[in-house]
Amino acid sequence: MHGYSDRIHHALTYLAKHYHPRAPTQAPLPFVAHPSNVALILARHGADETTIVASILHHLLEIAPATERPGVEAKLRDKFGPVVIGVACDAAAARVDHFGEPLAWRHRKREVLRQLATIEPRALDIRCADEIHECGSAISIAGRLGAEYLEPHGLGTGREQAAWYDDLRQALVRRVDWPSHGLLRELDDHARELCRLADLR
Repeated sequence: MHGYSDRIHHALTYLAKHYHPRAPTQAPLPFVAHPSNVALILARHGADETTIVASILHHLLEIAPATERPGVEAKLRDKFGPVVIGVACDAAAARVDHFGEPLAWRHRKREVLRQLATIEPRALDIRCADEIHECGSAISIAGRLGAEYLEPHGLGTGREQAAWYDDLRQALVRRVDWPSHGLLRELDDHARELCRLADLR
């Protein structure tokens, strides 16, 4: 893959048009920055173009209420092709309920664990990169403000975070068909640092 990718550029511009307007009024900038950070993490770990494009687009699926999601999938399939959208659909874990209201952190994580047993390896890469960025953001919050501020920022408590990353790691290592150990090592490093800041280990 060359440094410039027209498909990645197209995905990012499409995301800017359809994703950014849904940013919450509180803390809109982290919401807007998250997809690009996930794509960058994947690029640094050598992900192919299809995986990176799918990572960008899966965020649109995550914020679509269930009634809107089939239409969103159809539009993305027409613009980006069935392979990309197949990976994106595998990777997407709903962030909103049927009415478009944000789901609780605990609910979202239960859904992610359910998915991890069956989604394809490229979707696992995306999910892991997504978790790396969320964990990095949690480290930043805990380091600047204290672990008690994790939950008010839409994350679990420090203890819930520690338990989540243990569960996540166990689910990932059971996937013998998933070779992306570099992503897992980075996730482990971040999880340990978050636990240290939360004074849990």
